[in-house]
Amino acid sequence: MALIKARSRGINLADNFAFTGTITGAGGNTPSFLAFRTSTQSIANNTNTHVQLNGEYYDTGGCYNNTGSTVTLNGVSAPLYSFAPNTAGKYYIGCKARCDTSTDGSGTTVQIWKNGAVIAQVRDTLDNAESQFIGLILNLDGTDDYVQMYVYQNSGGAVDTGGAANFEGGDQTIAYMFGYLIGGA
Repeated sequence: MALIKARSRGINLADNFAFTGTITGAGGNTPSFLAFRTSTQSIANNTNTHVQLNGEYYDTGGCYNNTGSTVTLNGVSAPLYSFAPNTAGKYYIGCKARCDTSTDGSGTTVQIWKNGAVIAQVRDTLDNAESQFIGLILNLDGTDDYVQMYVYQNSGGAVDTGGAANFEGGDQTIAYMFGYLIGGA
């Protein structure tokens, strides 16, 4: 197949192209998912708490487990409330949460865990209630790696992180995690 609109300095991406053959190597961003809390969840004081993201906005590839038990998805064992992709590669994973506390100066940490251990976190000293976001790129092997979201807070008592029955609608208190394949291993 000849690419007729090629130029000596590259391709003009504003042009339209009509491909008549098979395109290979273009890839995609699957598997991908966005999971969220469907109601508030209590976050205990001074404890890393696994956020039970039980709603799915989308789950392209069927690799997110939104249940409270370990299940097998596409041949991969997926622990409770986890993303366990069956395709090896580099993934962008992001998490957002907010703890509603009336205690100024308490610390809250949003964490991404891989295979049962924290691998990244963001911490902030809060003034009542503020959202925090963390995102990173990591390798997942497509056979037994999985990621989960945790939250830690030390306000002196249990506090809530938000949820809603529907992810859409502009509710800024919803806890969520998302991820998608960005490239091969």
